Amino acid sequence: MLLECKDFGIEFHDHDRPERAVEGVSFSLDAGEILGIVGESGSGKSLTALAIAGLLPRKKLKKEGEILFDGQDVLRMDRKALRELQGDEICMIFQEPMTALNPTMRIGLQVEEALRIHHREMDAAARRERALSCLADVELPDPEQVYESYPHQLSGGMRQRVMIAAAMVGGPQLLIADEPTTALDVTVQAQIIKLLQKINRKEKVAILFISHDLSLIRQISHRVLVMQNGRLVEQGEVEEIFEHPCKDYTKQLLSAIPRVEL
Repeated sequence: MLLECKDFGIEFHDHDRPERAVEGVSFSLDAGEILGIVGESGSGKSLTALAIAGLLPRKKLKKEGEILFDGQDVLRMDRKALRELQGDEICMIFQEPMTALNPTMRIGLQVEEALRIHHREMDAAARRERALSCLADVELPDPEQVYESYPHQLSGGMRQRVMIAAAMVGGPQLLIADEPTTALDVTVQAQIIKLLQKINRKEKVAILFISHDLSLIRQISHRVLVMQNGRLVEQGEVEEIFEHPCKDYTKQLLSAIPRVEL
C-alpha cells in the first residue's frame, strides 16, 4: 500500500471560533492505482490533497489522524524530510498552470527544477536530456522549441502538459492532479485524461485525481471517493458507485449530471 489516510481531520484556528474543514477521512491508495475524489466546492477534497502533498500551513491549523506515505506520516514529518518527498516522490499538478508556472523563466528550466533539487548528481546536459524526454513523453510538438519558450508563448493545453512533464521528471510514485482540466476546453480535457491514463499504465505511477466533474472521474478512476462538507460519504469501485450508489448525496450528484435527450 502506497498511501493510507487514517481518520484524517483539519481544524483551522484563524478566527475566534475554530472551524473544522475535514473530519474523519480514511482511505488507501495502492501503487499504480488511479483514485478519484469527487465533491462540490468546499467538500474538502483539495484540502485533503494539499495535506498529502505537505502543502498545508503549519500555523493556526490543527491536524488529526495520520497520512502514511510509504509508511511515513507526512503530517508529522520535519521540513527537511518533507522536502525530500515533495517534487520527487510526491508531485502535484494544479488547476491553472499559468499561475503555477513562473512567467519570467523558460519552460526548460522549470521542468528541470526537481532534478536540480533532488538529483544533484545530474549535470546540465543530463538534466536537459531528461527534460526534453519528458516534454516528448507528454506529446508536446517540437520539445526543443517548447524547452526554450516562456509560458505565455504556449496554449493552455500545452502549459498543462508542461506541468505534467515537470511533475514526472523525477519519476514520482504519486501524482496528485487537482482539477487539472477545469481551465481547458472539452477536446483538450479528453487529451489530458488520455495522457494521464497513458502515464499511469507506462510508468505505474499512482494518481490521485480530484474533480467536481463526475464524467471525468468515471472515465479515469479505478476507485472513487465521494466527499461532502469535509467528510467521506462513500467510496468504492468506480462502476459500483456510479451504477449502485448507496448514499443520498451520491445519488443527488449523479442525478445532477446533464443528459442529452434526442
